[in-house]
Amino acid sequence: MKKFKFKLESVLSLRLHKERLVMQEVGALTQELDRVKGVMADLEVERVEVEQDLARRMGLGMSGAELQGVQSYIKGIVVRWQEEYALCEKVQRYLDAKRSELARCAVERKAMETLKDRQREAFIREQDEEQRKLDEETVLVHRAATARSRE
Repeated sequence: MKKFKFKLESVLSLRLHKERLVMQEVGALTQELDRVKGVMADLEVERVEVEQDLARRMGLGMSGAELQGVQSYIKGIVVRWQEEYALCEKVQRYLDAKRSELARCAVERKAMETLKDRQREAFIREQDEEQRKLDEETVLVHRAATARSRE
């Protein structure tokens, strides 16, 4: 009996490979997004702590130079937070694009798998039909042989 061979197996393998690569990229981008959000959260916590410390120290008396230094430090934190926010938006856009690409890859792979399944089913039906015909011929030959032997 013949064995089923999907003629587009290499295309299916390529689609599976591409989907896995995009899936890895989505995972890496998700990790990067989480990292950036963590940095943003840390910067926000640091800013709040420095502002609280500034308020406490202002009550105790502080020189103008110290005040200016702390305010510059706070502005630096805000600038770094804004840079991280811009990076976060950039990574999020890229992640959204990769997720769309992943969905498209999954659809393409599923279409190829569906085609493979349909071709396999058609092949099996063909093989079953051929086997049925062979069985019928065998029965007819056997009946003819038994009929001749009775004569």
